[in-house]
Amino acid sequence: MITLKKPSRKTVVDAAIPFLLLLLSFLFSSIWILLMGKNPLAAYMALLDGAFGSPAALMNTIKKSVPISFASFAIIVSMKGNSFNIGAEGQLALGAIGATLAGALIPGLPAPLHIAVCLSAGAVFGMLYILFPAVMHVRRGVDLLVILLLLNNVASYILQYFVLDFFKSDNALVPSSRKILETAELPYLIGPPYRMTIAIVFALVAAVVLQWYFSRTVAGYEMRAVGLNRDAAFYAGVPVKKYTSLALLISGALAGIGGALEVLGNYHCLYTDFSPGFGYDGIPVALLCGSNPILAVVGSIAFGALRNGSLTMQAQVGISNEIISVIQGSLILFVASNYIVRYLFNRRTGKEKAYG
Repeated sequence: MITLKKPSRKTVVDAAIPFLLLLLSFLFSSIWILLMGKNPLAAYMALLDGAFGSPAALMNTIKKSVPISFASFAIIVSMKGNSFNIGAEGQLALGAIGATLAGALIPGLPAPLHIAVCLSAGAVFGMLYILFPAVMHVRRGVDLLVILLLLNNVASYILQYFVLDFFKSDNALVPSSRKILETAELPYLIGPPYRMTIAIVFALVAAVVLQWYFSRTVAGYEMRAVGLNRDAAFYAGVPVKKYTSLALLISGALAGIGGALEVLGNYHCLYTDFSPGFGYDGIPVALLCGSNPILAVVGSIAFGALRNGSLTMQAQVGISNEIISVIQGSLILFVASNYIVRYLFNRRTGKEKAYG
């Protein structure tokens, strides 16, 4: 006979915290909306309408969730290796450049092979862009956050040079790169008028593979051990530097694939503003979802909804879509405070157990 164990208080709290943090971030943002003289309820209803109010809106929300998913995967993997990849935005841009070059300059390939080559190019470009910071961090102890933030700015200039000069299109009405070949374009999962490609399938597959890797393989277990306690892993014989380096390289590759999918699936060329900050959106998603790749897909859809619905909110209520940055910033603040809450809760439950 199978018996079901009653969830512990800690399990219930752990499951409820992400929803509580989201609620707090929306309540905090409501204060600013009220200060603008607007109705928060009307604003959030417009936001939901723009994100999920029609099949087209839903498809656009899912489209925007794909690069956010890969950015969150990149950050999750880096955290598993006891580091923090805050440079996903730059790696995403370099991955898009790599995919554009491979998509436009390699003719004569069948479509599946050409797509695979483009995604590989995106992964390699993203990986190469984090290689130098990874080496400096692991071997020299250089602060990873500082160097990655600086490289995000460098990536934006590289992207501008690539689009506006080095690989610019002479026929485009707006500044853009040359278009990729048709064989490099992702096929539709849902055709016109919605035009949703199989990019979301790549995100789902990546989430499952990462979950399997971290929970079912020896390498994944050892990498998680490094992330949980670097010193303990070292004294247990785990090659800490190896797994930190590996985590960062995989992280850069995942971010690069996210940028590549944007080019292959949505734009078929590259613009200077192709990413409104997808790499940064991955940060609160990764933190909010407790470094769980499966939950990160769900969180990315929520953040894709914020991105997609903000324009409708601006049009219907007259609130700048920059309020989304306020929501995201407050969410990061509350996620950070979550660690304090967990610490206090663990102390309290520890005392309860000690006293029997």
